[in-house]
Amino acid sequence: MEGKEVRFGSFYSAYYSGINMAIPAGTITAMHDSYMPLSAVYMLIGMHIDAFFGGLGSGWINMFFYLIVATFIASLMIGRSPEIFGKKIEFKEMQLVVGVSVSQIFVPLLFAAIACFVYMQYPGGNDSLNWLSNKGPHGFTTMLYEYVSCFAGNGSEFSGLGNNSIFWNLTTALVMLLGRFIPIIIAIMIGGFLLHKKYIPPTFGSLRTDSYTFGGFLLMTIIVLNALSFFSAYILGPISEHFMF
Repeated sequence: MEGKEVRFGSFYSAYYSGINMAIPAGTITAMHDSYMPLSAVYMLIGMHIDAFFGGLGSGWINMFFYLIVATFIASLMIGRSPEIFGKKIEFKEMQLVVGVSVSQIFVPLLFAAIACFVYMQYPGGNDSLNWLSNKGPHGFTTMLYEYVSCFAGNGSEFSGLGNNSIFWNLTTALVMLLGRFIPIIIAIMIGGFLLHKKYIPPTFGSLRTDSYTFGGFLLMTIIVLNALSFFSAYILGPISEHFMF
C-alpha cells in the first residue's frame, strides 16, 4: 500500500493518472513510483503524444503537426498532391514538422542519457547524489519520466527522484523551455508559409480530412510515430522491469 491513494482506491487513482498524463497537468493522487512497471508505459505514451484537446503547454499545437504528417502520407498513398486548408504542403513544411518530431524524441532522451552518465560517473554514485530510491530499469524510467513530463507540460515527477538540486533544476528548466518554444516557433513558421500560398479550391479528387476514415488514419499515424520513436526507451525501462518480476 506504500504510495497508494487510500481515499479513492487503486482504480480511480490509476484513472486519474491516465487523464493527467493526457493533459498533462503535473498533478497526482498516488505516487507513480509505486505503480506496476507497465503503468509507466501508458504514462509516458500520454505525454509523448501530447496532442489532446485542452492539453497544457504546446499540446494542441502538436495535433496540427500530426495532421500535416497524416495528410502528407495519405495524399501520397492515393496519388494526390498533399493539401491542408486549401494550401499545398511542400518540402519546407515537412522539414519543419520532421524537426519538431525529432526534437520530441531527441531532447528527453538526450537529457536522460546525460543524467544516467552523471549518475554512473559521479564519485560515490547514488550514495552521494541521493537521486534514486529504486535503481536499475526503474531508475531509468524515473529519470526519463522527469524530462518527458517537462518537455510535454509543466513538469511532474515519478516520486522516487531526489530532484531538488542544481543539476535537475537547471536541466529540467532547459527542457521545459525547448518543449514550449520549439513547437510554437515551428507552428508560426508553417502558418506563415501557408498564408502566402495560393488557395486551391477543393475538388472531387481532393483528400477529405473531415471523414471517419481520415480520422482513423490520423489516429494510426499518431500511434505508429510514437510507438516507433520511443519503443527502445520503453524496453530499457518499464518493460525490462516488468520481466524482472
